[in-house]
Amino acid sequence: MGDEKLGEKDLLQNLVESIAGKIFNGAYAPGQKLRQETLAEEYDVSRTPVREALRQLEIKGLVVQQKRYGATVVAPTTKDISANYWLRGELEGMATELAAQWITDADLQRLQAVHAECVDSVRALYDAVNAAGEAPPSQAAEPMRHWVAKNQEFHALIYSASSNASLERIICDLHVDYTRNILNMTVLGMYESRMRKNIEHHSAIVDALIARDPAGSRHAMRTHIQESGEFVVDWLQKRPAPMRSRSGWQL
Repeated sequence: MGDEKLGEKDLLQNLVESIAGKIFNGAYAPGQKLRQETLAEEYDVSRTPVREALRQLEIKGLVVQQKRYGATVVAPTTKDISANYWLRGELEGMATELAAQWITDADLQRLQAVHAECVDSVRALYDAVNAAGEAPPSQAAEPMRHWVAKNQEFHALIYSASSNASLERIICDLHVDYTRNILNMTVLGMYESRMRKNIEHHSAIVDALIARDPAGSRHAMRTHIQESGEFVVDWLQKRPAPMRSRSGWQL
């Protein structure tokens, strides 16, 4: 029974992430209707997980649902994204402050190892990018995916170490896949100095946690998230293909 429940949870999470990803990359356009029967057929699942996935996407602000009209795609505006990063900074800052008090030595060692893997993946990513010149090379795809995964693992370790299940659940439910999809869109737009700053931020967070400094840990994480949000908003505003707002106006 436990394995079955875990499988259902994984299925739902994958479904939410896949639909969210298509919203962010434009495959599901703003204003597009997402019908349960169509999604169920597309993803080869029953309507039950589709219904729950749409409910979660509505909580995240990516779709709106109305009786008799179903779900409609809502593209996040840069204002939405900025507000999301602000909230994430506050929540993850709080989690990091708690983690400074509760994180175990074993988890600290794991965090340092994941941080080292982040550094290696950034080096591999930009070795591939620089070798190819202006066009992003196909060989950059794997180090890019590796960095995104390790970055997520780095943050997940910290708010798991906060020993506050409610806070961890809020961060996971409302923000993780939202920002993961933005990361997938923007990672190749992160010039090397920006990626080095990201690594410096992670180093500062690790150092504050090793020092068991709650206030310093919270400040380091909040600074990291807020500066990341500023970069993402700036990148989205400057990218060639504009994002559309809820009203349909181009940003």
